[in-house]
Amino acid sequence: MKLILKIWRQEGQTQKGGLVAYTMGDVSPDMSFLEVLDTLNEQLIGKGEPPVAFDHDCREGICGSCGFMISGEAHGPAKLTTTCQLFMRHFKDGD
Repeated sequence: MKLILKIWRQEGQTQKGGLVAYTMGDVSPDMSFLEVLDTLNEQLIGKGEPPVAFDHDCREGICGSCGFMISGEAHGPAKLTTTCQLFMRHFKDGD
C-alpha cells in the first residue's frame, strides 16, 4: 500500500518549521507505524538527509512513550492502542 506521511520538520527552536510530505510506497499492512518511520529514516539517511526524530522505548505496547498525533487523533485511529501497536491495516491505500 502507499501512505503519505506529513511530518513537522524544524531544525531548531529558533528556526521556522513546517510540514513535509513523504510518500511511502510498498508499505505492508503488517508494519507498525514505528516500522514505517524506521523505513522512512533509512531512506532519508541513504539520501544524506536528517532522519525524523521520535520517542519510543519498548515497541511492545507497554511503556506508552511512543505517543503521536496521527491524522489529528492521539495514537491514531485505533482505540486503546499505542503507536507501536498501530498497524498499517488500520489505514487505506493513499491515506
